[in-house]
Amino acid sequence: MSGAERTCWLGARALSGPSGLGTAAARMFRPRPASVRDDDGLDGPPPFRVDEGLGRQINAMLLSWAEGIGLYGGHLDYLEKCDFGRYVMLTHPNTDDRDRLFLAGQSMAALFALDDYYVDDVRAGAALDQVARRLSVAMSAIDRPYLTDRYDRDTDRAMRADPVLVALRDYIDHTARYATPQQVARVRHEDLALFVAMAQESNWHMRKEIAPVWEYLGSRQANSFTPCLTLIDIVDGYELSHDLYSHPPVRRAVKLAGLITVVVNDLHSTLKESDAGVYQFGVREAIAAEEGCSYQEAHAQGVRLHNDLMAAFDDQCRDLMRCATPQLGLFLNGLEAWLAGNREWHRTSARYHDTRGHD
Repeated sequence: MSGAERTCWLGARALSGPSGLGTAAARMFRPRPASVRDDDGLDGPPPFRVDEGLGRQINAMLLSWAEGIGLYGGHLDYLEKCDFGRYVMLTHPNTDDRDRLFLAGQSMAALFALDDYYVDDVRAGAALDQVARRLSVAMSAIDRPYLTDRYDRDTDRAMRADPVLVALRDYIDHTARYATPQQVARVRHEDLALFVAMAQESNWHMRKEIAPVWEYLGSRQANSFTPCLTLIDIVDGYELSHDLYSHPPVRRAVKLAGLITVVVNDLHSTLKESDAGVYQFGVREAIAAEEGCSYQEAHAQGVRLHNDLMAAFDDQCRDLMRCATPQLGLFLNGLEAWLAGNREWHRTSARYHDTRGHD
């Protein structure tokens, strides 16, 4: 079977259109704007939608929820500046449904809090010798263990005592309200992969070690925004079936998108990481150590890496779109929109460009 024939297998399914959850809303999507090179030298389309009022509404919902569960207690001004409501407005342009966008924002807030409190920021209580243990407990928050009554009660008590675990539970329970069991399993799988990669990276930090670029990128492909990307069809109200999501060309597109998201993150996060009090390194430091070049040249190589990954992603999407089912077409459009919104949020977010309020 040729490559084209393998790709066109995707088009043999469900040609009549999306079916299942929210299909009426799922039949339309926003066309992709033309690609540009932004002021940071990063290639890709601008945001598919900018609706600042909608972003403020979702952010207000997230702040109210976070305050209710004690997340970022005493630092809600910092959470407000992060503006995860704007993040999901930018990254999920194909729906105006406030509750579904709130779900996407819960995912963002919960996973960023996990990173801050457990992994990256001593100001929030992170301790490198506790990272793996805390992430193991977090696994129980997103995928409930089944024990005896006594130990189930002990688990529930522990989950309720930690705002980060409460946030993770709320987000996965909210996901289950809108998703099929298969979609929920996919979200959990990507979350668990994220936690494993976070635990592995903490070893580098403890040893003050800079990994080879290939190893770093492989780990970061898992420790990325991929769990958030798996919500695209759930938030937009349809289902991309498991066999399509796991089909190798589709999986390549998803993994490239995940890596692109964190290369953007690396290129914008220097100020926050320098203030966090935990040994850090990113793609620039890995390149500089391996190539023996200056930080400025490593940054330029990081930008070129992003653009090369973006070109590979675009090629993969074009190939898939030739014979994609309606559901897959919607999902690929959603991936493109997510990457565009991600670049815009990182470019402007006070999380990376103004760390005041979280000292």
